Amino acid sequence: MNMKIDRSVTGALLAGFMLLGVVLACSSGLETDKANQLVAQGNSAIDEGKKFFKDADEKKNKMLHTDVSQLAEARTIANEAIRAYDQAEQKAKEAAGKFEDASKLNINDKYKEYLNLKVKEFNKRAELIEAARDIPQALIDSQSRSSFTSRANAATEKADRLNKEAGDLSDQADKIQKDNPDAFKK
Repeated sequence: MNMKIDRSVTGALLAGFMLLGVVLACSSGLETDKANQLVAQGNSAIDEGKKFFKDADEKKNKMLHTDVSQLAEARTIANEAIRAYDQAEQKAKEAAGKFEDASKLNINDKYKEYLNLKVKEFNKRAELIEAARDIPQALIDSQSRSSFTSRANAATEKADRLNKEAGDLSDQADKIQKDNPDAFKK
């Protein structure tokens, strides 16, 4: 009698372990849904960052068009622009972080490659925003018009270079997405 019970229990346990193995094998599949949720959060941060960047650029342009006789007013506007650039930079870094978290999940290799490019792109965009922030900072720090002009031109050149690099990364990511649409679906 004990042999029959032991065999029944052993058989039931073996069947249970096999079922558990099947369940674990199925659940250890791709984590595309989780990645897509993180990407959606990253895209939301990008949208917010764009608003901050637009606000910062508008303030920078207002600062640049303020009459020289109103330098104190221009510097106040420059401080407002810097705060908006800081917020935009934070959002770009947040997006890069979300894309990086998504890239660490168990997902299709092409999706992972796409996300790694997006991480690089938004880290580059954060650098770009930092360079753009240097223009109003130059107005605050500079003691002469030539000093401001020199620093502002250098910041503009750096921002332009970073914008091109970020655009190239974006183009590469878009190509991967276009060529592999199934890699981004569950």
